Formats: sequence, structure tokens, C-alpha cells
Amino acid sequence: MSEPVINNNASFVSRAMALTIDFVLLDIIYFFLFILLTVQFIEAAHFEPLPLAALFILYLLVIWGSFIFLHMVYFTLFHAWSGQTIGKMVMGIKVVTHENKPASTSTSFLRWSGYILSAVPLATGFLWAAVDKDHFAWHDRLAQTRVISSEMT
Repeated sequence: MSEPVINNNASFVSRAMALTIDFVLLDIIYFFLFILLTVQFIEAAHFEPLPLAALFILYLLVIWGSFIFLHMVYFTLFHAWSGQTIGKMVMGIKVVTHENKPASTSTSFLRWSGYILSAVPLATGFLWAAVDKDHFAWHDRLAQTRVISSEMT
């Protein structure tokens, strides 16, 4: 028989602050990656019209691809390893399954995939946690996870 689930769900504010911290950290990493790729792009371009256009398209693909990959790796691995990203560590919250068990790598990946669904319609899926009685965002519902106060585990 499973143990009863105690409702110690994290507040919307603590979740939002944790996500803000994570995004600031990722933006710092991404900024340096952007500078590195931009320097490489400028050096490789040689300002010839046709190669410049092709390199620019490749550059955009690499920039977006690295952006998505960085976020995917960060959120999936941190949630799978400890249930906490750096932002969640700072805020004292963590991700668990509905049964209060650690999220697996596949569950963490599904949760990250749900971030895309939560973000696309003007972040409605993230904001949903503010009005949901359990403070669940759309990605929580999709992956069957919840964010709890880590001091109470």
C-alpha cells in the first residue's frame, strides 16, 4: 500500500522564482556560447554573398539548436539526478512524482517536453500553476509530477 501523499506543494511564487534563477543562469551560459559562435561565424564568413547567406542560416540553426539542447539537458538531468535545478535548490523546492518518488530520467524528459507546451501559448501553462488549487502547471500534469517544499521531505 502506498503511503499517503502530504500536500506540501510549492507555491507559485517559489516556483516562479526558481525558474527565474534557472533562466538567468542559462542565459549567462548561453550568452557566452552566443559570443563564441558569433566570433566563429564572422571569421568563417569572409563576406562573400552566397556563403554568407548559407552560413547565416546555419548559424541560426546552431543557435536555436544549442538553446533547446542546453535547456533540455539542464532541466532533464537536474530533475532526474536530484529533483532540483539550481533555482529549485535556492528556493528549497524539488520535483517528485505524484507518489513522492524521485522522477526518472524519462519522466524528467517528459516534464521538460511539457515546458514547451506550457511556454508556447504566452506561458499560459506556467501561469496555470498560479490558479490551480494544487499549483500544478501543464507540464506537471503531463509528466505526473509535482513541485514540493524540499524541507518537508
